[in-house]
Amino acid sequence: MTVAEILLLIAGGTGIYFLLRPLQRWLETYLIRKFFASHSRPHRPTIDVTDFTSYESRRKKDDHT
Repeated sequence: MTVAEILLLIAGGTGIYFLLRPLQRWLETYLIRKFFASHSRPHRPTIDVTDFTSYESRRKKDDHT
């Protein structure tokens, strides 16, 4: 092999690697969701934060009343 062929082979391999990277990410995400995510983690409970009062705000004296 000549130097030009080796450089073309390296450039081609690098190009294929970068072109297939989005496909790799999508495939990894899909496979992880399909095989691991649904079985490994139970559904977490929902926390209601609509009736939230901090401890400090209840103890603080209001000067404007």
